[in-house]
Amino acid sequence: MRQSTLLMNVTICLVLTLTSFGREHDKFEGWCSRLETASSPDLVQFLNSVIPNEENGRCVTWAIHRLGKQRYEPAIPSLVRLLDFRRPQTEGEETIGGFGREIFPAPVALELIGRKSLPELLRAIEVDRTSERARQSAVEVWMEIYRYTDEHPKGVADLAQENIRSKDDAIKRRLKGAVQKAVTMCDAPELAACQRAAESAGP
Repeated sequence: MRQSTLLMNVTICLVLTLTSFGREHDKFEGWCSRLETASSPDLVQFLNSVIPNEENGRCVTWAIHRLGKQRYEPAIPSLVRLLDFRRPQTEGEETIGGFGREIFPAPVALELIGRKSLPELLRAIEVDRTSERARQSAVEVWMEIYRYTDEHPKGVADLAQENIRSKDDAIKRRLKGAVQKAVTMCDAPELAACQRAAESAGP
């Protein structure tokens, strides 16, 4: 009897876990019924054609989420353009008055796509028209992608090398700031290596 009860409890826990995972996995399902049958190229075209606002925010969120799940590389420039897009809150978030990191869906999608995103992220860091929030997000995604291969110091070093290569003073300032931000994202065991990598960018 005790073994049967234990087995039943384990089964219930497994079902609850899978149910919870399913809810998270489909977090934005139903947010935009008009795009549910759209192809990936159509979703990119939609993102390129809209300026996010209160009326289309749920559809923009849904499209970003879907493209990230599909790891659709042609969407990278569109997603980078939306690095500072803040999605609408869900009912639960409104109730508790808070939200997680996924409040900015484009960075999450770019992290899923991975290393192919790096050139566009670098461009976003360098150009003047990028908002401060988007530039910060670009550095965070850059370092998160390097985290997947335990290469945070290399992420810092690659930004530092871009700073050295640049001949434009304004771009060098932005890259220098990105290097400093990147170091703060290094874990304690790798912090010394990240700081050494940052020093190669110069004073």
